[in-house]
Formats: sequence, C-alpha cells, structure tokens
Amino acid sequence: MIGLAVVAALLTVIGCVAAVSARDSRLVALGLLLAMMAAPLASSSQPSALAIAFRFVGGLLAAYLLWASARARSIASEGSGIGAVAELAVAAAAFSIGWFVAPVTPLTGPIAAQAAGFSLLALAVAPLAARNVFRVGVGVAVLTLGISLLFQAWTGPATPMQQVALTALLVGVLGATSLLISPRELALTKRVAPIGPSDEEQPPDGAAGSAASESGSTAGFGAARAQSQAPARAPASQTESAAAAQSQPEPTPHDSPLSNRPRRLHPREPRR
Repeated sequence: MIGLAVVAALLTVIGCVAAVSARDSRLVALGLLLAMMAAPLASSSQPSALAIAFRFVGGLLAAYLLWASARARSIASEGSGIGAVAELAVAAAAFSIGWFVAPVTPLTGPIAAQAAGFSLLALAVAPLAARNVFRVGVGVAVLTLGISLLFQAWTGPATPMQQVALTALLVGVLGATSLLISPRELALTKRVAPIGPSDEEQPPDGAAGSAASESGSTAGFGAARAQSQAPARAPASQTESAAAAQSQPEPTPHDSPLSNRPRRLHPREPRR
C-alpha cells in the first residue's frame, strides 16, 4: 500500500515541475504552493500540526507575494526551454535514482523524501542558469525545498522551530524575487535599439521608399535617353568630319614642300 509520504513526495515533485515549466505566473505560484504544503508530509510520516500550519501559512504568503507582484507588473515566466514533458522525464529519472540509491545508510527518514529531494535538485539546475530573475527565484525556492527534503531524509524529521525557519527562508526568497523582477515592457525596450538624433532626422519609411523609387525612375529615364541619343550622335560626328575634309583644298604641285624653296635666277646667255 502506498503510504502518505510517497503521495506527498509525488505531489511535491509535480508542483515543482509545474513551477519550473509553466509560463503563466499563476501556475508558477500554484505549483510552489503545492510543493511547499506537501513537503512536510513527505519528510515525516507523522508531522506535527504546528509544522503543517506554519508551512500552510508560509506557502500561502510566499505564493501570494509572487503572484501579486507578477500580476501587477504583467510579468510572465520564460518557462522551460525543453518543455514540461522533458522536465517531467528528468524529474522521474532523478526520483528513481533517489529511490534505489542510498548514499546514507541507514536512513532516518522516509525513502520518498530522499527521492523527492534528488528530483527537486535536478529540476532546479536549469532555472538557476537562466537570466530571468523570476525564473532564478523559482529555482532557488525549488533548490531550498530539495535540500530540506534530503536533510530530513538523512538526519530525521525537522523540529517545529526548524520548520518555522525553513518557511521564513522560503518566504524571504520569493518575497525578494517579487521585488527584483522587472516589468515586461522594460524587458522589451532593452531589446529595441535606442533612437538617435540621426534617426529622427531621417524621413519615414514611406517617404524614403517613394524618394528612392522616384530617383530610380529618373536614373532609368536618363540612361534610356543617353542610349537613344548615342547612335544619333555618331553619324553627326562622321558627317562633320567628312565636311571638314571636303572644305580643305587639295594640295597642288606648287604647294608641295619643294615649291617653297627659293629659286635662283641665272642670267641668260646672249644668242649668237
């Protein structure tokens, strides 16, 4: 028969899978709330009523802070890069490793708590490497829950004061995350290049396109006109060269270079 600790461990893992893979802030808050409320039941077969009450109140407060801040600033999580199904497969593989591998013997706590702890540690790796503050905060909360489950599985159930301290730590982590997350509008404006003074002086796209089309048409018309006039200019130049050749007088024998030499006059001899 499946015990209460096994069911609570499975609910803790499912809640953390929803928290690290969902994009809607409400689903992220609900997943963390489920994990924080089910974790005390997974770490102890007979938890005290005071520990459950502190976890219930602390989980509600932490989830409300995260959800209210995300709702007021219109913030959504980036979600998982590999998808919810892949995250569930990773969690199941880590759960199986934690169930069959016992690094500490004998275990003073339930084996389900150790399996859930391994699963939460595997789920917290990807969010901790993200650049989004919202996702990093969720990863820190999941990591804290996983370490607490491993600690209680290896050393025994936590005392009520330890439960209070752990609840305060989770509330502080999620409260700090709700204060540090930035609005979606600011995230979008960072991706857009700033408009400089040179960009403001440029005409709009429509005007630029019309001016470019007009200049292109003018250039094309000028090129066509030049091509049409080029054949007409060639015969004209040939005609002018022919007329110039005709206007020049033909050289005569007297105009030869030899005729330009000075002639010597010799006196005639008298006739006999």
